[in-house]
Amino acid sequence: MSSPASAEVKTTSESGFNVVHITSVAATPEEIWKRLLAPKDWWNKAHSWSGSSAGFYIDAQANGCFCELFQEKGADGKIKTTGSVEHMRVIFAQPGKVLRMQGALGPLQSEAVIGTLTVAMEPAKDGKTTKVSFSYVVGGYMRYKVADIAPAVDKVLGEQFKNMVQPFTAAGGNESKDNGFSLDVDKLEDPKATDEAEAEGSPNPGPS
Repeated sequence: MSSPASAEVKTTSESGFNVVHITSVAATPEEIWKRLLAPKDWWNKAHSWSGSSAGFYIDAQANGCFCELFQEKGADGKIKTTGSVEHMRVIFAQPGKVLRMQGALGPLQSEAVIGTLTVAMEPAKDGKTTKVSFSYVVGGYMRYKVADIAPAVDKVLGEQFKNMVQPFTAAGGNESKDNGFSLDVDKLEDPKATDEAEAEGSPNPGPS
């Protein structure tokens, strides 16, 4: 079982905030990606609109939906959809590397804010462990005080992050830190490409 090695309300201002959760686990990016795209298996139903996580799904392509279906059993015993809600919308998807979505989660949905969640995965060079992060940036006008809502969002998002990585074993000597948003999409590197470049004596190819 894994638990976040770094979790914090990283920055705040009068109009927004950023929360970050990072850990390293003994799993491949592909295994983490597969788990990530099945939110019905890790999102806490207490933080749903329908009271159930069974209708949660993520369509991992640009303009795809991280949505929740309202479902109930009809008189014929079959499950039917009676409503839906959009939690976030996918704006960037690169399997095994980055999933970025925009949306105001939970009580923020009724406010005039934009929330951007970046989920990033960075494999170690040995291929045995992967660093994974949630970084949620919120900005705009809201009727909540940032000092009150930021810690609440951090707690709830941290719970979902912990649930998501729960099946994977925490990497030994875990020292995962924010380190200047090194897990954001513009900083991710392909370890294989880097190794090949070093072997050939050529400059680091930089972000993939």
